[in-house]
Amino acid sequence: MPRDRFTRRGWLAVLAGGVTAGCGGRSGEGETATPTATPPPTTTATRPSTTAAMSGDDVGASTAAADASFEQGPGTCALEADPIPEGTWPMSHHDPAGTNASPAANGPTGFPLNERWTMSALEAQVTFPVADEDFVYVVAADPDSPPSVPVAAVLCHDPRRNGEIQWRHKVDAMPIGPPVVAAGSVYVPFGPREDARVLAIDREDGRLRDAYDLPGRFVGELGTAGTSLVMPSEDAYRVVDARTGEHCWSFAPNRVQGTDRRDRKIRAAAVGDGVAFVGTGYPDGEPTTEIGHLYAVDPSVLGIRWHVPMSGPVGRIAVADDVVVATTGNGVAGFSPRSGEELWSVTADASIRPATLAVANGIAVYGTRRTLHGLDVATGTERWSIPFGVRGDVIFVGDVLFAVGRSDPTSQRILLAAVDAPSGTPRWQQEIYDPIVDVMAANGYLFSITTDGRLFAFTSV
Repeated sequence: MPRDRFTRRGWLAVLAGGVTAGCGGRSGEGETATPTATPPPTTTATRPSTTAAMSGDDVGASTAAADASFEQGPGTCALEADPIPEGTWPMSHHDPAGTNASPAANGPTGFPLNERWTMSALEAQVTFPVADEDFVYVVAADPDSPPSVPVAAVLCHDPRRNGEIQWRHKVDAMPIGPPVVAAGSVYVPFGPREDARVLAIDREDGRLRDAYDLPGRFVGELGTAGTSLVMPSEDAYRVVDARTGEHCWSFAPNRVQGTDRRDRKIRAAAVGDGVAFVGTGYPDGEPTTEIGHLYAVDPSVLGIRWHVPMSGPVGRIAVADDVVVATTGNGVAGFSPRSGEELWSVTADASIRPATLAVANGIAVYGTRRTLHGLDVATGTERWSIPFGVRGDVIFVGDVLFAVGRSDPTSQRILLAAVDAPSGTPRWQQEIYDPIVDVMAANGYLFSITTDGRLFAFTSV
């Protein structure tokens, strides 16, 4: 990859109006990992879970207490997981269901890959990129800009023109999560986390359309589903109308019992069939306990459809193939979206860190620091495992799974790897000399961001 980097002056030029874009890159294949006969994780036989609106330690709580967890607002918005247009990646995990799975048309599936262009902003903090049918959006921020006031810029790139910036919107605050594109706007959360605001920026010209306050401590990821914009805090899953910002409804897990339970801090969420699946646990940075909760919140019944206690804080949730898949720090489980019945559970061979999950075409993939696993979504049975320790999330592009990590946990070599998802057969991998932390696919490109402020676009050679 090109080694040209922005100086501090160059980074400020990005905020003010400059950009560096280029072509070229590496080709060729690195070492190839192979499927392994590693003993599979333990799968627990199917067993029913509590399916009432109140369950576990909530048994005996009053109906009024359950109702108090749901607040109906004046707005009317639909929490529907509309089909995501082909070629786009509008939010962190691709869709409201959190699948991290896109069609083959979204990105390259032929190998090796080649770098097409790069946007570089040295010393910047860059958010996860998202994309609509035409452009790629990313937020780059300089936390040390003088006079000690953070400066960020929402940047709109045209991937077909070597990443050329189309517009930028400057903000004197730090971004606290990646953007979301919906309803003609780019939505971006800005901090501090305890007093966050969500800015709605016009996708066409970068002008500010609206700003919404977010009560509570923001947990990091906006989402959109139909006409709903989801703005979760630690204590409330809040849904507003994406068109107007009007409050539609919210769910506060701590109000189920009316007590401040630290294990009911919201950590993850996904949407399926008009229902929000909300996972809780202890907040990051606090001592981990073997306690967590998974709630199915149905706005059509004004409250909880079901609730299941979990064996640890929830890390990720995805809804696909009529199964709600949820990870904790030490395992993965599948639930019926209608009843909350536990269909299967798997104890991981190591801690699932970072929280990784991708679900599509009957396969659920998760990773640990040592191994990448592919499970059958219907049964939880392991289909394959690969000695590849993940460093970030994993994504599907058609039947290809992309991951960043190490094939040898004792090595410092970071690899970008592609795996055939149905079989677990490695297809390609390449050593990466830049610290890539996340990838997504849109407009026929594989996009990656790095810890040192770069956005790369890869295509098939």
